[in-house]
Amino acid sequence: MSRTERVILWASVLLVGVLSTPALGQELGAVEDRLLIADQLAQYSYRWDGKDAEGFANLFTDDGVLERRINGLLVTGSRVEGRDAIRAYAIKSHEGRLADRQTRHHFSGLVFLELSGDRAVTENMALITHQPYGEPTAQISGSGIYRKIWRRTPGGWRIAERVLHSDRAPQRPR
Repeated sequence: MSRTERVILWASVLLVGVLSTPALGQELGAVEDRLLIADQLAQYSYRWDGKDAEGFANLFTDDGVLERRINGLLVTGSRVEGRDAIRAYAIKSHEGRLADRQTRHHFSGLVFLELSGDRAVTENMALITHQPYGEPTAQISGSGIYRKIWRRTPGGWRIAERVLHSDRAPQRPR
């Protein structure tokens, strides 16, 4: 066996030993979970903005929830419960109020507030634009912070609850 082959063999043995360390295995699992959740978050934007109601709804658990809050208060009529209701909401939105425009959900600043074996909580900033067909530029239609509770399912990580905390500047005192 050549010197190079012996070095490669010992490096392989050391790598297997390091990777089989339980703590490192858990850390690598957490990194993988973060990447899988980040990918699902990207899919959220692409499915909604692509007007793919079925794909959007499939990002949620069967009992998933959507809602929107302003200054901590639930916006009346914004709560949607269950994957079927989320699908119906997406279809109604895409064929109704959003039918004449391209939307874009620009996400940044993904942070993990919690990550355990089967549950995660994330927040990310969002800037939402709308561009009516035929218009030369998009306009900002909203901004805020998305908080999502994720649940590991047999089909992968899914959104159990999505709350958009819409930005709304408080009234200035007079």
